[in-house]
Amino acid sequence: MIQKYSIKKVINVSSGLYPRGKIDPDHLGELIKIPPPPVEKDMYRSMYSSSKLAMIYHSKELAHKHPKLTSVSLHPGLCYTDLARHVKPNSILLSILGKLLPLIIRTAEEGAQTSIYCCVEDIENGGYYGDCAKEELKEVACNDAVQENLWTFTEELIKQKTS
Repeated sequence: MIQKYSIKKVINVSSGLYPRGKIDPDHLGELIKIPPPPVEKDMYRSMYSSSKLAMIYHSKELAHKHPKLTSVSLHPGLCYTDLARHVKPNSILLSILGKLLPLIIRTAEEGAQTSIYCCVEDIENGGYYGDCAKEELKEVACNDAVQENLWTFTEELIKQKTS
């Protein structure tokens, strides 16, 4: 598909919460088990962080497998969106904080700036970006075995679902 459509860049929006993610290379199937809403706060955080960590690994492996393509991941910073709409607040304090957050964190437009930067600037293949600059990844996102195993697992899953 990359050659067919002359794709030049793939930009994955991850999160600064990726270090909280856990990917067990021996139990990759756990990553695709999704409970029905409403999701408890701790389960939601775990699923979200792990999915964002997986996106970083996929972006890096895509850069490795297709070096003529630029593949990066980024985090937009803490932005006000309705992403957690299915997470039930378990306290009055959380309910109040939920109402105040739009006043103190980035707007969606502000959060989009790093995405725009990565689209229009010359960036490093396989890099991770935040606040319109390249950032170093934490150790949790630097395991080559997890990266390769996750890629293979995903390829096999896609084959199963599309055949």
